[in-house]
Amino acid sequence: MSATLLIQTLDKLVKLHQSLHEVAKKKTEAIKIGDMDALKQIMKDEQAHIMSIQKLEEARVTISKRMVPTIPDPTVMDCVKFLDSQDAEKVSEIANHLKEIIMNLAETNSLNQQLLQQSMQFVNVSLNLLKPTQKSINYGKPSGNNIQTNAIGKQGNSLLNIKA
Repeated sequence: MSATLLIQTLDKLVKLHQSLHEVAKKKTEAIKIGDMDALKQIMKDEQAHIMSIQKLEEARVTISKRMVPTIPDPTVMDCVKFLDSQDAEKVSEIANHLKEIIMNLAETNSLNQQLLQQSMQFVNVSLNLLKPTQKSINYGKPSGNNIQTNAIGKQGNSLLNIKA
């Protein structure tokens, strides 16, 4: 009975992780094209998937504790030791598949993180180019309050000279 519950729970976890991986791939595309509305919706979908995964993981832990009461926090592989060979093989197969999906998901999330960092760097460079700065950095007396500095206090060049 417990083996069946464990197998069903692991199957559901596999399906949810596969779905989450598809959402992460959509997120990659939304980041690439800069579609903020799609990105917001995708992030909502991710949160729903994560909440469902957390609930299933709690159920898996409860089932594992019932199967192996001698171990405080039993893993799936701890449970395999207490199953017959057919169920043990099925659980091991599902667990390995789940592990593979999670590793693929981690790679996709890492790519998304890198893309977001690059996007932020591009935005920061673009903003720095638009900041008004002093035209000349020669030695001499500064002319009034026209000196503008960037975030780290150094004078730089700008594409626009905006005076308010």
